[in-house]
Amino acid sequence: MKLITNDFKQEFEENDHLLPYLFYNTIVENGRPDVLFHWHPELEINYVYEGSARYHIDYDFFNSEPGDIVLIRPNGMHSIHPLENKNHVTDTFQFHLDMIGYSIIDQVSLRYLHPLQTSSFKFIPCIKPSMDGYDEIKSCLFEIFDLSRDEGRHFEILLKAKLNELIYLLYYYRYVIKKNTDDSYRKNEKIRELIDYINRNYEKNLTIDYLADFIGYSKTHFMTVFKQHTGTSCTEFVIQVRLNKASDLLINTSYSVLEIANRIGFNNLSNFNRQFKRYYQTTPSKYRKQFSNRKDSRTLVNPRN
Repeated sequence: MKLITNDFKQEFEENDHLLPYLFYNTIVENGRPDVLFHWHPELEINYVYEGSARYHIDYDFFNSEPGDIVLIRPNGMHSIHPLENKNHVTDTFQFHLDMIGYSIIDQVSLRYLHPLQTSSFKFIPCIKPSMDGYDEIKSCLFEIFDLSRDEGRHFEILLKAKLNELIYLLYYYRYVIKKNTDDSYRKNEKIRELIDYINRNYEKNLTIDYLADFIGYSKTHFMTVFKQHTGTSCTEFVIQVRLNKASDLLINTSYSVLEIANRIGFNNLSNFNRQFKRYYQTTPSKYRKQFSNRKDSRTLVNPRN
């Protein structure tokens, strides 16, 4: 399976190989794509070729640099936000630990894979070129990229071996650490539940009082906990979710700007225009025209190498 990006819209294409992984390249231009907080059961590894973006992984946040290897544990909450006037070029490999034996109940799986999949262990999120084992880990990762890109004869066997080698190197150089087990876990689960609710109900009237009550916190405690977990206020996060949806509707539908504003939860058009311009540095109409012109000027190419 590969992820293909055309006109900033990401789609998955089924391939005929035997392993369920994703391997794709992402180029951030003009503030897109902006990856809001989400999580998935797969382990994710990013390699940064150029530029910088703001990563937020669980409680850690940092601006990436070229050469960084970014590790995201299974089910780890994370977001990747563009930085103003900066591009960001990465390759990403994403796979479930089932691919290398998580579901096989033996001592190796129980000792090394289960703690990662069940969130008992986590990764140190960013490996930099100056850190221990970097060259070995990068070499192994690039071999994984090459195997995934080329899909040569019987490559799946070697790919599984290289993924096991990568996990070995991450343990060997101590980039896998024990996750805290205090009440931050319960708070993390509540915030996950809330983020999932916001993503499914962004068009509703999501007041701070309502959202605080939704997870059973006082308003003041809720605002503090949400910012600790996400690095932003809940009000700002709701706006980001709505504007991210608005950008997709502007590019991929013919709805009017007013209709889009109403569909995503803005009852005031002037407020929608103001928030959109603050976030994307242009008006909704100009944004739509900008990406329409890009579509018109591009020719279709074969997405496979």
